[in-house]
Amino acid sequence: MKVAIIIVNYNDAENTIKYVQKITEYQEINRIVVVDNKSSDKDCFKKLKILENDKTLVLEAEKNGGYNYGNNFGIKYLENLNEKYDYYIISNPDIDISSDAISHCLEIIDKNSKIGIIAPRMFNKDNNPIRRSSWKVRTFWLDVIHSTRLLEIVFYKLLRNGEYSNRDYENEILEVEAISGAFFIIRKNLLKQINYFDESVFLFYEEDILAKKMKEIGYSVVSLNSEKFIHFESQTIGKTFNYYKKMSQLFKSKMYYHINYNNINSLQKMVFYILNICRKIELLFEIPIRKILKK
Repeated sequence: MKVAIIIVNYNDAENTIKYVQKITEYQEINRIVVVDNKSSDKDCFKKLKILENDKTLVLEAEKNGGYNYGNNFGIKYLENLNEKYDYYIISNPDIDISSDAISHCLEIIDKNSKIGIIAPRMFNKDNNPIRRSSWKVRTFWLDVIHSTRLLEIVFYKLLRNGEYSNRDYENEILEVEAISGAFFIIRKNLLKQINYFDESVFLFYEEDILAKKMKEIGYSVVSLNSEKFIHFESQTIGKTFNYYKKMSQLFKSKMYYHINYNNINSLQKMVFYILNICRKIELLFEIPIRKILKK
């Protein structure tokens, strides 16, 4: 069983270096690939180069094409080297995971031929489980509710129907629809079947698209709840995008996902456009309030 891990970095050299230095010792991982996604911090790539050794490659992407582009860049680089792997680990740099957790995930997926993706349950830095460690793929109506804060408050109970309950997570092996992109293991042979990660989305909705593709080819996505990893959330997204830019990117990915993977009609598109305007109006009040609360 040969395993390669792909770690996409953007302006987060400190966390990436710390993480790679730890997992270098893990026997379960045969190759570490760090992809600097054309960081705006010009020193970032230079700092990461200290990680290079016989096990670790440090690459600089040709552009900042987003999460999916960065992962594809690393995977295709290995393919061009003609290196053969059974599994790829896709990982953020701002996490902590034990070698035992990785080993257990690999053991489960290797024994179950219909599992396409597996991941431990995601916890936060305070060691509490994160609610959206996994979820049900986003439908048109769920995303209508997600479109504004007001709708989220009014239809909160309906939103929770799109998530898994604490009782669900009591199962050691829980089959889910979508799983967090912060850390997961995927069968290498499936990536070619699904034509790799969809680079049309820069950020957001990557996991829902991947979930749709897995379902289409008949493979399941699994949360191994007896294992966990910590996601520190380095706030790279927050540093890169202000509220409006983040919302704009989210809306762009939302429309791409629903048009290409949910086949929404013209009326449904119009609903999203109207709700996007409503969300912008909400932000005129929400952003000042957030700033006051931070003080």
